[in-house]
Amino acid sequence: MKFFVDNRILWSRIFVIFIIIFLLLSTHSWAKNSLIYLLMKWVGFIFVVTATLGRLWCSIYISGYKEDVVINQGPYSMVRNPLYLFSFIGAMGLGLASANIIVLLIIFVLFTFFYPSVVSSEEKILLERHGNVFSDYINSTPKWFPKFSNFKRPKKYLVQIKQFESSIISSMWFLWFFLIFHIIELLHETNVLPTIIRIP
Repeated sequence: MKFFVDNRILWSRIFVIFIIIFLLLSTHSWAKNSLIYLLMKWVGFIFVVTATLGRLWCSIYISGYKEDVVINQGPYSMVRNPLYLFSFIGAMGLGLASANIIVLLIIFVLFTFFYPSVVSSEEKILLERHGNVFSDYINSTPKWFPKFSNFKRPKKYLVQIKQFESSIISSMWFLWFFLIFHIIELLHETNVLPTIIRIP
């Protein structure tokens, strides 16, 4: 597992490529005017937008500071891993937007299997680096489910502009992939792409 954690960016990219290839070869069987299809599309879109905005919000606080200090303001005052939480919401949004049950299940299983180990590894590093400060943060702030009563934000905050600008690009990937998934679906509908697998 350590190998996967240490190379999480590489494995995340491989996983995304696999999902796109699977979507290029397969399509769903939902009727486009069916309630389930419309719900999956709209809920998926809402999740993707939420994830994009949420990741941008997190990036304001963490860009340029990751592992250097214990961030406990803004979204990090309510939950220890808001960036991963919003990423999970976005990933599930993409799974729903694909209208492909297999893709949705693959995303859910791999995300819930892989990222808890990533978080545990990162928190171990932060605990070694910051000691009691991070230990107190662990004791007062939930790992995954936000405690809204904890919310606090500073009147002023120094943002690392260069790092934040990079974060804007990475946060937009959820919206870009939403568009890519939609284009792939249209290509299947117009028979530009052959359907090798039809998910029941």
